[in-house]
Amino acid sequence: MKNILVPCDFSDHSRAAAATGAWLARKTGANLHLLHVVYTLPEWNKMPVEQQQNYPKEEARMVEAEIKLDKLAGSAMFKSCNIQTHVHNGYPRELIVQFAHTYNMQLIIMGTHGTGESQNLFVGSTAQQVIRSARCPVLSVKKDYKPDNVKRIAFASDFDPASDAVDQLKNIAVKIGADVDLVLVNTPMDFYDTPTAEKRLKAAVPAQQQVKFRTHIFNDLTREQGIINFSRYIQADWIAMMVHPRARKPYYYLGSAETVLYHSEVPVLSFRFQEKG
Repeated sequence: MKNILVPCDFSDHSRAAAATGAWLARKTGANLHLLHVVYTLPEWNKMPVEQQQNYPKEEARMVEAEIKLDKLAGSAMFKSCNIQTHVHNGYPRELIVQFAHTYNMQLIIMGTHGTGESQNLFVGSTAQQVIRSARCPVLSVKKDYKPDNVKRIAFASDFDPASDAVDQLKNIAVKIGADVDLVLVNTPMDFYDTPTAEKRLKAAVPAQQQVKFRTHIFNDLTREQGIINFSRYIQADWIAMMVHPRARKPYYYLGSAETVLYHSEVPVLSFRFQEKG
């Protein structure tokens, strides 16, 4: 892990994400990038400076954001971090994903809600779209989360077909000293017999284990409920799961990761599904 991106709108949720990013950057030695997106005219970046000066409000917002972001980057929470700040203009949900891809971010850490988004929403619209669209893993945190020791990560999947997410998770777990609990959740509507479940779980464990892996079969009424209940049962510090691209689905259509994130007391690390090999 070389680069971690933290979108920052100065809300309590984004500050919790920034603190988590600083903690993880120190653990992994990664560069930490703070990104603030300012709403401006769509053609702002194409304007010459002289023309931008005809829009003093937009110009002032860009300058104010740069000052606030630099002040945040200089705070004690980022001690010993290699940190860079970026202020861009555009639409946050699109620009965050584009920035992460263009600049080769290995992880995005963001709050579940942004400034002005209702806490009654399951997940804020920006976080929802980033989870659905980002090519790299996304760690979503709530405003009260305080990063500390992460000892157990529950990774839920049906493990068919195999993906590279377990290997990616292993690399993170090595750096932070966490164990990984692989769990296949059985439900009445999606049930696997024990031999099939055990075979899939066994095949998912990396051959070169640098962290401790445990495998579990857990029964519950729904997949999302099973993931939540299992993570509470083992007292997991994080939940990890795969998401399938659904960027064009309407915001009210909730995927499994979004549902789990809403009900979870711990951060959720989502991996975009990509078949192994």
